[in-house]
Amino acid sequence: MLSEDNVLGRITNEQFSMLSEGYNEEQRNITERLPILEQEIERLKASANNVEQFVALAKKCINIEALTSEVIRTFISKIVIHEKSAKHSKSATQQIDIYFTHIGKLSVA
Repeated sequence: MLSEDNVLGRITNEQFSMLSEGYNEEQRNITERLPILEQEIERLKASANNVEQFVALAKKCINIEALTSEVIRTFISKIVIHEKSAKHSKSATQQIDIYFTHIGKLSVA
């Protein structure tokens, strides 16, 4: 233990102060980060739950024979169509975001 080493003369008072301050600063950082990390854990749990719900939904619709409006409404919550990158151009790219039920927008890299 740090204080024991100081009392027994294994480390100097200066070394003890420096190590103690480093320990206290590390504790402050951990205390400050804890709520942020807890929020992240809750977000990840919710995300995992949403994926499980989506998978359960997909399992129900395993034998889809035709892409009907009902099937689309089951799996897609919304579609956002952005403006073209260059107006009045036939070859301009246009971003389309598809938001799936329970899991939101998937990014394609």
